[in-house]
Amino acid sequence: MKYKQHINSELKQVARNVPYNKVIIKCANIFQVISFHLTKIPQEVINRNMIIEGYKGLKFKVEIFEPSNVKENLPCLIYVHGGAFSYRASAYHKKLACMYAIKAKCRVYFPDYHLTPKYPYPAAYEDVLALYKYIMENAEEFGIDNEKIGVAGDSAGASIAALICNNYEWEGLKQPCMQMLVYPLTDVNMQTDSMKKFSDTPIWNSKNNKRMWSYYCKNLKSEDTYGASPMHSSLPQIIPDTYIETAEYDCLHDEGIIYGKRLREAGANVEINETRGTIHGYDSALNTKIAISNIEKRIFFLKKGFNGYSSSNEPQKN
Repeated sequence: MKYKQHINSELKQVARNVPYNKVIIKCANIFQVISFHLTKIPQEVINRNMIIEGYKGLKFKVEIFEPSNVKENLPCLIYVHGGAFSYRASAYHKKLACMYAIKAKCRVYFPDYHLTPKYPYPAAYEDVLALYKYIMENAEEFGIDNEKIGVAGDSAGASIAALICNNYEWEGLKQPCMQMLVYPLTDVNMQTDSMKKFSDTPIWNSKNNKRMWSYYCKNLKSEDTYGASPMHSSLPQIIPDTYIETAEYDCLHDEGIIYGKRLREAGANVEINETRGTIHGYDSALNTKIAISNIEKRIFFLKKGFNGYSSSNEPQKN
């Protein structure tokens, strides 16, 4: 299918077919590290980092982005970047982290978690879980309001964020105040209509998705893969307020919608934003009107979760 004639005209610049395999991952990650490092942060943001222990005691870095000239306790957002559990964070992830820090006035903790194919599940999940625990235990020292710790992620990062929210009760942890899931990966079964239909979409497609799950779950028996799949994990008694954003021409579209409905049926407050004319990773075109509009909706959700904004402040729908 020729998707360029269907997607938003602003997104044609990023609507490219991207292969996904071990060679591509290795080469791409060299570029990702360099571009992330060279991406400047705004003057309104302070950037620092820390090293903590995660999966099997292995150390990993956590970038911290926070508003400058703020000394009081702030909310915290753990933002888990996407990238098929394989790619390092990109320059646009860094820019988004800074935007969330400035506009939602929060401290953003951005984990550089262990990646596949070298580190399959549960490495990434246990890294992010270790970060969540560490922040909870040291919130006062970090200048964080421990009643206002949320989790967010895009794509594979959203899958990890969702598992943190599903498992907090079982892990004996305090509930996250919210979860923000952008075009989330939720279902290892891959049986939705959009998964069957979108096998050749730009940036990401169902063929890549199948390979990604094979890397992520390579050490698991088939029945054990459900532990890595938010759609199949048990839900806690109280589910944090949830924002789910989907892209129209994305193999993950339907599982995002179905997952949102599952949370609603379990009693959660869920906002679903079905963006139109979009592809997976469309917000990498950060300066387009469609990306700006939907990022504003995310930021409003964060503000609402952290500060109790009223609906009268809500951005207008597209």
